[in-house]
Amino acid sequence: MRNQYLFGLLILLLVGHDGHKASTDRRQQLRSVISSIARHSDSLVTNNVRKAVASIQSGNTQDALRHYEGIRQAYKAIEPLIEHIDPSMVTMQLNGAPLPKLDAKSQFVDVLEPHGLQVIDEMFGADQDSVIANGDELTKELLQFSVNMHSAAALISNTPWTDRLVLESCRTGIMRLTTMGISSFDRPATEPFLSENLAIMRTIRMLVICYRDVCQQNDLAALYEQALTLIDGTGPYFGQSDGALDKAELIRTILDPLYGSIARLQIGLGIELSTEVSPSQPVVNPTAESMFSSSTLMPTASSGIHYNSISNDLLDLGKVLFFDPILSDNAERACASCHQPERAFTDGLAKGLAFDHQGTILRNTPTLINSVYARRFFFDLRAQRISDVVAHVITDQQEFHSSLIDVVGRIRASSEYVEMFERVFGRRGAESIDATNISMAIGAYLTTLVSMNSRMDRYLRGESVTISASERRGFNLFMGKAACASCHFPPTYAGYVPPTFVESESEIIGVPARHDTVNALEDSDVGRAGGILRENSVIYRGSFKTPTVRNIALTAPYFHNGSYESLEQVMDFYVRGGGAGIGLHVPYQTLPFDRLELTRQDQDDIIAFMKALTDTSLKVNPPARLPSIGSSKTDRRPIGGRY
Repeated sequence: MRNQYLFGLLILLLVGHDGHKASTDRRQQLRSVISSIARHSDSLVTNNVRKAVASIQSGNTQDALRHYEGIRQAYKAIEPLIEHIDPSMVTMQLNGAPLPKLDAKSQFVDVLEPHGLQVIDEMFGADQDSVIANGDELTKELLQFSVNMHSAAALISNTPWTDRLVLESCRTGIMRLTTMGISSFDRPATEPFLSENLAIMRTIRMLVICYRDVCQQNDLAALYEQALTLIDGTGPYFGQSDGALDKAELIRTILDPLYGSIARLQIGLGIELSTEVSPSQPVVNPTAESMFSSSTLMPTASSGIHYNSISNDLLDLGKVLFFDPILSDNAERACASCHQPERAFTDGLAKGLAFDHQGTILRNTPTLINSVYARRFFFDLRAQRISDVVAHVITDQQEFHSSLIDVVGRIRASSEYVEMFERVFGRRGAESIDATNISMAIGAYLTTLVSMNSRMDRYLRGESVTISASERRGFNLFMGKAACASCHFPPTYAGYVPPTFVESESEIIGVPARHDTVNALEDSDVGRAGGILRENSVIYRGSFKTPTVRNIALTAPYFHNGSYESLEQVMDFYVRGGGAGIGLHVPYQTLPFDRLELTRQDQDDIIAFMKALTDTSLKVNPPARLPSIGSSKTDRRPIGGRY
């Protein structure tokens, strides 16, 4: 028996040694492949930048544009890698939106000018005379990009790549390609060349091939081959023009299945997940097998509550508080008063009713479905945590007209509430009720108000549903010619920026004070410039958080001031070029000033697509009763409030 035990132990040691050796060999292979990709891309960028600059100086804009395409393809080869390990470098230096931003590290209101491929793209997108006239500035941007690319390549080469990082990078690359690369985001001015995306797929293919042997050893050969087949299947799609590409079908048949297959490879190989290696919460769910499902993103990531801390008792408490008007000074207004479940958590009004029916609040009531994914809250982005949202609403004189101290006092007066808080937070007596715990409970409940289960979602993730020809055309227009997805990013179709989803964008589109195209009147609401003090800048004047277009058929009226009543009116506003297009002075408008060349049919198709994002699968049942406070008048308060 002892000999059998020693023999078994020896086998285990040998297998473990061979497994460790195989793992080490694969890691060395991966690092070699990744370093090779980085060096080669860096060299191609350097070479093409040199030639593009020479062509600009000689006045040969066509030749310069050809070398610009070479620069883009070289960058795309490293995009999955650099986007995963340093997304801020991508945003600020390599391929972010061509819009100024404030320096988040400065204590002052310092504006950072954009740099990278999209800035260069706008320069090349101008007419030839403009390219020549702006040759010095274009040359400067190209040379700066070459320097930044060299830094990115060095960072990639020096990163200690693990199996987890490699496979996560593949998924990050697929997510970015799906949500931004095949939309109009990457090329704000020049005609898209979809073939540049083949560089992304070649990189992902080279990385996946490194797992061939270990997949065969773990009975995952079929899954490995499926991944390669999907990668190779992108060729025919990316050989088409942007206008001819059926992006819905590309996502359904290739990109979304590939995203899932790499997740299954990681899990099947026993490679650790991001949820297992750090106490911090990932935004993107490492086990999600689709980019278009309710499990794609982690709703707790921006809630301030760790997912392991959320219990059923906490969720029940949060729901009761959400529907209880005890939070307001007159015990007549609840969160659910304005965020009504039957209206997709809006109220159907241009602007919500103010406290005691004294007029209206400042802005339109946005939906709460999927709102927990945001990194900033309110139309002016003034709140950075859900706890801040709760505090703002309670203390706002037009909303709940109360104070945190008073709310805590009113809730502490209820023995039923005390018992509920005790059960959730483990502290005895009324001391368990405080502003922090109230906010935590409501925030936890908001994490349940997530749903990506519309017919369009189900189609894109390969389920047996159909979409109409009009909805298909609308999706392709939304992702391409109409440029909607440049701000309303899939899969949330809000301003939550993929693939990391750690930024909530705002835009300046010049919405007038009322729906009047002929005699447009400027809205006095300064938006984000009046939010937090350090963002009081001209670049944010009239800038508002980009809302989701999910459930848009249920959430009229539209825009921050509710000035537009129909989707047809909204489409007309965009087609005309926003506020600047209808004659308003909007110097920092982020929406292109020129008219969108969209036919009436195009507009109808886009509306049909947006209506296909209607999702009524989220069922919310209000609490059966509210806790007793002990006052006959207060205990008659209605579930969900009176107004």
